[in-house]
This record gives sequence, C-alpha cells and structure tokens, in this order.
Amino acid sequence: MKEKWELFQESLTETTSMSKREFLLTLAVCVLGGIVFGLLFSPRKHTMIASNNGNNNGNGNAANQEEEEQIADWNEVEQG
Repeated sequence: MKEKWELFQESLTETTSMSKREFLLTLAVCVLGGIVFGLLFSPRKHTMIASNNGNNNGNGNAANQEEEEQIADWNEVEQG
C-alpha cells in the first residue's frame, strides 16, 4: 500500500495543461452533479406549492379529502 501511495505522489508532481473546453465541461459536470446531489440528499422531501389556497379546479370533495389525508400523513412523518 505504501508503494502505491509513493507512486501516486510521484504522479502529482507532473504538470499538465487543460484546454478551455475541458475546463468548462469539467465545471459543468461538477455544477450539475452538485445540483443532483443536493436534490437527492436534501432534508426536506415534501414541498407543497400554493399551500392549498382553496382553488379546487372542479375536482370535487373526494380529491380534497385525499389530499388532506396525504398532508396529515406527511405531518406525522415529519413530527415522528
């Protein structure tokens, strides 16, 4: 293992150049990878947009009741 470490350290002393295109592609991959990582490992998983502001869109009471049950379940998970 020590031999591999020394070989790795020797390879770090070499100077290499990178084109602008390679640099921009590497930067884009890092940014997009960071966004995906942040979305997957964010602490908040359930976000409600418009926070049930009363617009039913003609779905009737059954849809609203089901949505309220889902909200209650999410609240139990967050508290528990």
